[in-house]
Amino acid sequence: MQMTTTYRVQAITNLFQGCRYKHDLYIVFSDWCKCAAISLRNGADLNGREAREARSLEIIRKYDKTTNETFPQILSAVIQALEEAPQDILGQVFHALELHNTARGQFFTPYPLCK
Repeated sequence: MQMTTTYRVQAITNLFQGCRYKHDLYIVFSDWCKCAAISLRNGADLNGREAREARSLEIIRKYDKTTNETFPQILSAVIQALEEAPQDILGQVFHALELHNTARGQFFTPYPLCK
């Protein structure tokens, strides 16, 4: 399980890293989280769907085609990782991307410590 999780974290990290040369990676990560949340919610909650979809389109319009194609790949990889081992995969990716700010108390707490 650990090897698979490590592999998945690296795969997701690599997908995000591919966006880093054209965009601020912290903003890409944040925007991806918003779009992923909107996508998942729209699949289950039709009430307010149009407004959420408009927000998602507003977010992705600022990115190029390559980045827009990467967002669903990341979501797919995250879902696969969660199906294999339910845990804070995004926390691990956030830390691997070095997006945390220790001066603000942001750091990754490993899953076994959170149990």
